[in-house]
Amino acid sequence: MVKYFQKEKDMQADLFETVQDSSEILTVSQLTREIKGLLETRFPPLWIRGEISNLKVQPSGHRYFILKDSTSQIKSVLFKGDFSHLGYTPLEGDECVAFGSVNVYEPRGDYQFRVKHLMQDGTGGLRLQFDRLKEKLFNEGLFDQERKKELPEFVRRVAIITSIRGAALQDFLSIMQRRGWIGEISIFPCSVQGMKAPTELINAIDSATNHGPFDLAVLTRGGGSIEDLWAFNNEALVRRVASCKIPLISAIGHQTDFVLTDFASDFRAETPTAAAEWITSQNTRKRDQINNLQSRLSEAPRLIMAQLRDKISLLEAQLANHSPQSKMENYHQYLDDFSQRMDRVMEQSITHNIYKVNSLGSRLESNSLKSVLNRGFSYIENLDGNVIDRAEKLKTDDLIKIVFQDGKKNLKVQK
Repeated sequence: MVKYFQKEKDMQADLFETVQDSSEILTVSQLTREIKGLLETRFPPLWIRGEISNLKVQPSGHRYFILKDSTSQIKSVLFKGDFSHLGYTPLEGDECVAFGSVNVYEPRGDYQFRVKHLMQDGTGGLRLQFDRLKEKLFNEGLFDQERKKELPEFVRRVAIITSIRGAALQDFLSIMQRRGWIGEISIFPCSVQGMKAPTELINAIDSATNHGPFDLAVLTRGGGSIEDLWAFNNEALVRRVASCKIPLISAIGHQTDFVLTDFASDFRAETPTAAAEWITSQNTRKRDQINNLQSRLSEAPRLIMAQLRDKISLLEAQLANHSPQSKMENYHQYLDDFSQRMDRVMEQSITHNIYKVNSLGSRLESNSLKSVLNRGFSYIENLDGNVIDRAEKLKTDDLIKIVFQDGKKNLKVQK
């Protein structure tokens, strides 16, 4: 942005008139305030270019420095809040372009430049162009994921769009060969740097499209400065990459390098070798899948025969289970089982009865006459052997026997 301002002499005259119109003597603060108002209203925000000198970083995070050229200098301040949005850390001696406004620091009466944005001169201008075009194309939806084409899983024909003299091509081919990739590579040579590069790159993409069919196109070149890679930020080229009918990989520069074709392409590889590694990895994975499928297919007849044999064995077992012989065998087994159970029942019954008889015998034995005599009792019987259980059955002079445990004794009844 270019601004035209009044000459310094006109400004001094305006300031003189302002002071002369006053009907009172101004204090230093009042004069400083008048100067502040005049400067800050006469100079809208603008860009200036200069070298950073006397850079001081305060604990608060604010940065104070001088912007100077070969003949003049101006005090400048970059506050912490503005610095946090820069994406760039200014250093002593940097040539830079600053955007901001002129103001006056009243306590010291210094006029200074309040920096709102700062970037290195040269690359800073290119970066600004890059950001503006990126934002424009992004807002158009050119980088939307929905627009991107799906990359093929198995790549046999590749179109390489690059310089035939660059190291990127040799690195790419070396990786493809070393990893045993088998396929067809077509090279579409073009400039990758300089004024003619965007047009040649576009023509190479068109040529690859017309000479297809290709499974994949790779747009690539090695690393370099932002100026070296600038062709890949050309708007026409970026739009052509986005509209390319062939799935396209952008593999430009090193891992930290970004160009606009990276965002418009269907896939961004960090380096040319990374693109080659991705292609060969996909093919290796697909080849492994094919080999695995082939192995499974070769094993399929053996597995099927084994399954059929198992099924036949199962059917034979089921058929044998339903045969008359099998049923008779089952009946025999049932009878044997029933007989065994009956034997067990009879055995248990006999055992129980024997136990019961023995128990009754024991009880009878314990209540027998002999058992009573053994416990110290005795009984009386007549000479005929009949037990006399009442006294009224005895008469005087009757002969009786008293039976003891160890024998009998004859007695005569008296009164």
